Amino acid sequence: MQKYTKIKGFAKFRLIFILALMSSIAPLSTDMYLPALSQVKQSFETSEFLTQLSLASFFIAFALGQLIYGPLSDVFGRKIPALVGIFIFMLSSLFCVIIDNIYIFIILRFFEALGGCAGVVIARAIVNDLFELKEAASIFALMMVFSALAPMLSPSFGGFLIEYFSWHSIFATLFGLGILLFLLILFALKESAPHLKKQKFSHKETLKSYQFVLKDKPFVLYVSCASLVLAAMFAYITGSSFVFINFFDLDERDFGLLFGINALGFIIFANINAKMVQKIPSEKILFYALILMLVSTLILFLNALIEPNFWLFELSIFTSIALLGFIAPNTTTLAMARFKDHSGTASAVLGTSQFALAGVIAFIVSAVGANTPVILALIMLICVVLANGLYFAMKS
Repeated sequence: MQKYTKIKGFAKFRLIFILALMSSIAPLSTDMYLPALSQVKQSFETSEFLTQLSLASFFIAFALGQLIYGPLSDVFGRKIPALVGIFIFMLSSLFCVIIDNIYIFIILRFFEALGGCAGVVIARAIVNDLFELKEAASIFALMMVFSALAPMLSPSFGGFLIEYFSWHSIFATLFGLGILLFLLILFALKESAPHLKKQKFSHKETLKSYQFVLKDKPFVLYVSCASLVLAAMFAYITGSSFVFINFFDLDERDFGLLFGINALGFIIFANINAKMVQKIPSEKILFYALILMLVSTLILFLNALIEPNFWLFELSIFTSIALLGFIAPNTTTLAMARFKDHSGTASAVLGTSQFALAGVIAFIVSAVGANTPVILALIMLICVVLANGLYFAMKS
């Protein structure tokens, strides 16, 4: 196992870039694909339901796949499962370019996510393997700065590709990115697992690993807090276009600009956090960030309830999303630090919990029609109240 904590400059930047690309490759294949949905529907001459099913199948595989790669990486090391996963991602992306059947396309999207999610799980495990608490918190924050650029830029890039080429070019691009990531992992990333288990992989051992991880109350606390505050962000992502465009009368261009500004807030705060954790404990930063996010979402809700003011609403949204730049990396760091010898399993639980709850919240937002400031603000406030209540109840 190689320690990277002493490496500075370009070598450290290269490591963070590889880990960030590992974390972003699967989300990229969704964000780039969104502008192409109508073209895909026309190309396959199919229904909206089947077109949207290509998204649903991706999300299901992305959530479930993480539970597979975590334990595998604890047994076989980080590199082999990562390479296998990215290879599956590459092949699936390539076949998405050449097939002409919507049902096969849906299946391929499932396997694309099943392969791509390996990078998300294993990147977190690698950071936990190589870095101590303070340094890990800084690395996670910097990774999230890179990863946050994906949802900001990839829909625009996907739109550019389908404007000048066809929707197939999106999957050709993903195939190319997959090749790049595969080569980077193969030649530029060393094995980081602290020790590899001698026994063969078994379902019983996997279940024991999950039981061991889930019995740790502090770990469950940090995972739950992270999942709940990120669920508030997914509520915003799901419902914000309806609120800002339909209620506040913004056009699509202005909404896109506003969405980017709010994402920029997250990037700025995550960058600040990367420096702060060198001097201030992650636990202390998390403590105050959770309280501040509770205050900002409460102001958001009260403003929406009494008389919605656009600038106060947007400022509260910006602050809430930006504070995730403090909360997300520190909850991840504190949760992962509990299990240096089970990093893969811990990462799988963390990722699956976040994604599953985010999916539930996104469904609730859609189901209740959160197209008014009050409903959207209320859902975000409930998520943050639950996160604070759980955190302080278990800490007391």
